[in-house]
Amino acid sequence: MKKDDIKNILKALFDEPLSSKDLLVDREKEIDSLNMVCSFQPAGIYGVCGETGVGKTTVLNFIKPDEGERIYLKLTEKQSKEIIIADMLYKLAAEVKKSKATELLKIAKQAIDFVVEERSETSSLGAAGGVFVTGNLSKSTTRTKKFNIYQAYELFDKLLEALLRKYNKVVLLIDELDKEKKEEVLVILDSLKAVFGKNGLVVILSLPFAIYREYVRDRLRWNESGNLENILKDTFFIEPLDDEQIQQMISKRLIAYPDYFDGDALYEIARYSDGNPRDALWISQQIVQSNLDNERITGQIARETIKKIVKRYFGSSWELTDLQKKVLRIVADHQGSRNNIVKELEKRNVKRQTAYTYINRLKEDGLIIERDEKLMVSGKIFYLISS
Repeated sequence: MKKDDIKNILKALFDEPLSSKDLLVDREKEIDSLNMVCSFQPAGIYGVCGETGVGKTTVLNFIKPDEGERIYLKLTEKQSKEIIIADMLYKLAAEVKKSKATELLKIAKQAIDFVVEERSETSSLGAAGGVFVTGNLSKSTTRTKKFNIYQAYELFDKLLEALLRKYNKVVLLIDELDKEKKEEVLVILDSLKAVFGKNGLVVILSLPFAIYREYVRDRLRWNESGNLENILKDTFFIEPLDDEQIQQMISKRLIAYPDYFDGDALYEIARYSDGNPRDALWISQQIVQSNLDNERITGQIARETIKKIVKRYFGSSWELTDLQKKVLRIVADHQGSRNNIVKELEKRNVKRQTAYTYINRLKEDGLIIERDEKLMVSGKIFYLISS
């Protein structure tokens, strides 16, 4: 295939959040729901949850409030709660600096100077120290300065209040919190609850999938409220795509090359991806780069290429026992409920309790996936154990 065509195909399959609805697949419902929140809800903190790579940032990109000011923050500094909050404050102030309003500019400059000074002073003090020498012995001491989180909250509060005075309604989108551990995110949300609890302020955050599960459990409790219910007004779960939608996603991106992947190749890509767009795009690029001389990728080429790639990348990561392989093959051949899988294993002389134990362990390790109360083998493992 021509070099320019390969470049164009790889560019089309590049994994990045979408900004054009032409390439969007089955996210309209979530986008519409979140836009309704922005339009009709007077205030509140809302979560967008889902697996990494499922498309949370893309959904955030399409949130366009009918009124008020939309502010998007992408977090990058994540070593601790204090640093994450400092990063939020700095990014918010940097966005506010784009405004020409004198009051906003003054507070934004205050916030930026505060974060820069606090971070640089904390770092330099942490690295500094004195050395005391006595005879042949020396001791070094290190002074550290704790980040002034209370002043950060105060500046955060002043910035948001000033924004609300100017715009009446503010929609604050905060991305990348989903990469943090659930427990750390909960601490951050709890500490910012008072700052974000302002009439006219709608805050939407990308959150870890585990928070969605906990939020649902909190909502289902009778006669008591869980902690998350006191913080979040609602959460929106971004479902993985089904196989047909993954194929549609790849086809839309390769509209200029409609025959490059045949239908069977698209099926193999979808099977590998487990409904995750990021995984589908990654394996598609790997297939292209492994078959540069092919004008067209058939199902057979895709399948054999995926098996080689999986073995190269993941083969050494999992040393499976014979019993683990047996369980995985049964799940791959008989996708269904946990009880049905256990019955199939019992037919092959695996004790009932052992079957349940192995299924649970393999599920915890991510080798078995459970969706809609059905067990299935993850795409990577499917190609690793298939002959």
